[in-house]
Amino acid sequence: MAYVWHQVTEAEKQEIRDNAKKLLNEFSSKLNKIKSVETKSDKKENLRVESSGKLNEEEFREIMFDNAPLVENGLIIAETGHWKK
Repeated sequence: MAYVWHQVTEAEKQEIRDNAKKLLNEFSSKLNKIKSVETKSDKKENLRVESSGKLNEEEFREIMFDNAPLVENGLIIAETGHWKK
């Protein structure tokens, strides 16, 4: 089949629709065969207690350092572009 641009006819559009529907049906039937075990967790251990929002500097620093992946000598060590590897 030549890949030259041309006006798509109604017959070609219908063929594309039929192929797409067939592909989706095959895919969904294969997904139904997959046995996966997903457990829903109701744990709220990673949620903070809501407060007034008024933190002093020390509380703010503590929360920021708890969230930081790496802290050395009171400084947050951030690796720029680490996710781009």
